[in-house]
Amino acid sequence: MIKYFNVNGIPSEEPKGEFWISQWQNSFSISKEDNTYDIDSKLIQLSDIVIKTIFGGTQNFYSKLPFFSSIYPFGGIDAEIKLSKKDFEKWINQEASKETYQVLYYYDMQNIIGFLQNLVQESKFLFCDFYKTFNENSFLLIEKPIQPNGIFYAAGQHIIEPFSKINHLFINLVSQLDIITKITFEFENMQLDFTGYPKLKSSKVLYGDAKKISSIDFKDTVFEKTKDIQLILNIRNEIVHNASLENIPKVYQVFEKNRMIEKFILIPDTTNGNFDTYKNRKRFFGQDTKLNELLPRLIAEFWKRMEVTIDKLTFSVT
Repeated sequence: MIKYFNVNGIPSEEPKGEFWISQWQNSFSISKEDNTYDIDSKLIQLSDIVIKTIFGGTQNFYSKLPFFSSIYPFGGIDAEIKLSKKDFEKWINQEASKETYQVLYYYDMQNIIGFLQNLVQESKFLFCDFYKTFNENSFLLIEKPIQPNGIFYAAGQHIIEPFSKINHLFINLVSQLDIITKITFEFENMQLDFTGYPKLKSSKVLYGDAKKISSIDFKDTVFEKTKDIQLILNIRNEIVHNASLENIPKVYQVFEKNRMIEKFILIPDTTNGNFDTYKNRKRFFGQDTKLNELLPRLIAEFWKRMEVTIDKLTFSVT
């Protein structure tokens, strides 16, 4: 039987509302605004552009396939390749040629594109799995609440799972911002001199360096400074640097006549994506912003901007 996971934390056997997540066996589906497969397809197109730029066309690329059968071009990238740094350097010195350097640089670029493909798919899983966990667990220590009506909260060991998924999700989103910045900057400064093994120009570039990008306009991309992007950055920073969005993470539960009708997670008050702060205090809860209600729009907007970014990058290099 297909299960439907809803924004309010209460699962159902039938779809409810505009947004829901369903699961069939091990596969998740999102009711609307899931463009992750489109993003993946367009990242593959970027890989094709790398081939044409470096090798001058797909025919030249395919003519080098016998070279690709060697394990050495994958050294330092793939865990399946049992190769030390010393052995890799020795091979490069022995095989020093334009062809060698082209192939290595191609795989370096393909590697960062692959990172983003993996991150996007991981973000979808984390997003969906959060709602699954949030819906399937009551987070109750006893069978019924102490009072039949009211709002209660759960904290402690048994709410670690949903918060760990949320934490990982926001860390993932900012990693996506870093990687798309690397990809965009590298395309803008793609190496074409293969007299040696070229280093990626983007190796030390992060999202904060987006101002160095000039090949695309930022409107509707992830590089445009919006309150949603700012909120994602701030939530991630709180998780990484200050451990949590709240001193004691909580899942709130709403009961009517001993029946749970809603669950929610609160996030601190914000203005334009920044936490409302007074000296040492930045966790104010006057706006009653529910993360589980905010998240579908926030993630959909993020993925939409990611796709637009890739579209503009593709157009700029073709």
